[in-house]
Amino acid sequence: MKERRIKKKDKTTSEKIPKVRRIQTKAMRRLFWLGILFLSVSGVFAFLQTQGLRVKVSSLNKVVTTIQQKSKEEASSSVVLTPEIESFMNRFVALYMAVSDDSETQKLRQETLMNDYFAQGIKEGNSIFSGKRTLKSAAFISLKKVSGVSTASYKVTYIIETKGEDDQPKEVTASQLLNIPFQTSMAGSRVISYPYFTALKENKEKAKILDFDPNDFDSVNGHIRREVMTYIEEFLEKYAKSSSADMRYMMDDPEGLQGSASIDEVTGQVFKEKDHFVVKAAVKFKDKGTELIWQENMSFEVVKKLGKYYVQKLNHTW
Repeated sequence: MKERRIKKKDKTTSEKIPKVRRIQTKAMRRLFWLGILFLSVSGVFAFLQTQGLRVKVSSLNKVVTTIQQKSKEEASSSVVLTPEIESFMNRFVALYMAVSDDSETQKLRQETLMNDYFAQGIKEGNSIFSGKRTLKSAAFISLKKVSGVSTASYKVTYIIETKGEDDQPKEVTASQLLNIPFQTSMAGSRVISYPYFTALKENKEKAKILDFDPNDFDSVNGHIRREVMTYIEEFLEKYAKSSSADMRYMMDDPEGLQGSASIDEVTGQVFKEKDHFVVKAAVKFKDKGTELIWQENMSFEVVKKLGKYYVQKLNHTW
């Protein structure tokens, strides 16, 4: 009798996922979401930066536009004073301001103004003037555009001579601003509207003398100060007597007064910089011909070369 063998079924088992692999999956998920979060934050930050940059660029553009506009306005209101314009104006002012009590002289003045200076259409009337106007002095003040018209302005001081009720000569001296509207080209210059007078403007500019703060410099000891100041006094004596050519051995950019003045008094302070000394001096000069004394505030940069002092820079201000 054959034995019956019962075949056992193979066990079907489900393998468990290792813990390590689960941890790695969780880590990957976290990294993924962190990456998404980082990109989101970076995007927002970049957007804000871009907006801020746009605001800055817009602000800068407004500043540039304002500067350009101001430059255009300044350019449109400025006129260049050339030798030709200056010569024309000097001759015109002298002739225009000279009014004679002699009819023939006055007639010649009017004809010259019409032929050589005034534009077509300007008429110089035959005014009856019982006196005389003499130009005492004229000083150029400005050259600019007034309401779009090129205008030269001169400070004129003049004397008007008339006769009073008692038939006695009477003189009045006055100063005003003479304004001359004009046009110029390669062909020449012309006064294109009647010249007009305005009152002289008061100088309201507030300014302080150029000075220095000793605390901005390093001090030197008494011996060095005396030594350097002695050299400066000797230098200034030669500066007053000598020409520029003679001073080339004592300074980088030579200059001199060629004996037109002498030194009356020198006071100053000496300071130390990296590789040179700085001298701030108040120098009183005496004019050779008139004994007039004037003061200059001078700055010196002094170095020592081969045991001798040398001025490498001289300024006429502090």
